[in-house]
Amino acid sequence: MTPRDMRPALHDGIRLLVLLLGLCMGFLTYSYGMFHRLAPTWSDIATVAHCGVPANASVQASDTARLESGGSFFCQISPGKWIKTPYGTAPLFLALGIALVSAVGALYRSSLLRWATRSARGLITLLLLLFGIPMTLLGLQLNLIEGTLTLGGALRIVFYAAFAGGAMGLFFWYILVRHSPSNRSAT
Repeated sequence: MTPRDMRPALHDGIRLLVLLLGLCMGFLTYSYGMFHRLAPTWSDIATVAHCGVPANASVQASDTARLESGGSFFCQISPGKWIKTPYGTAPLFLALGIALVSAVGALYRSSLLRWATRSARGLITLLLLLFGIPMTLLGLQLNLIEGTLTLGGALRIVFYAAFAGGAMGLFFWYILVRHSPSNRSAT
């Protein structure tokens, strides 16, 4: 095997390494921004799920009429009772940005990108990965910091994000791939 024959394997390995490093950096950025530590514990996650309020602490809740001001995130502690939460979406957006940049870098000249630009299944798969997964994470994050995350709600978020990613894939395939000049001669 000559060094020239080893180049595709080396490039694929580098792409995978870039993707894994980006995902790890995204997770660490999110974890530190959200929990103020690199490896959150279950109690950290439970504190976020309970609006940042310890289990036995008393809180002063607002009714829904006072929540119209906007600007801050509020968390539901009981039906109709909300409190301001110290958590926001900035750590998630930064983590998603890092992960997506590394994914785009890993996609450059890859076989997945070539497959996505030539077929509907490939483009749907690509947009499920690049749109569906981040939208799922965003929906779960927003419900978590609002204190309204349930199993049924999480399943709905996953379904809607997968449906939206698939619909975007079909739409972009129809607009970009099917009608592109390079594919027009093939049809």
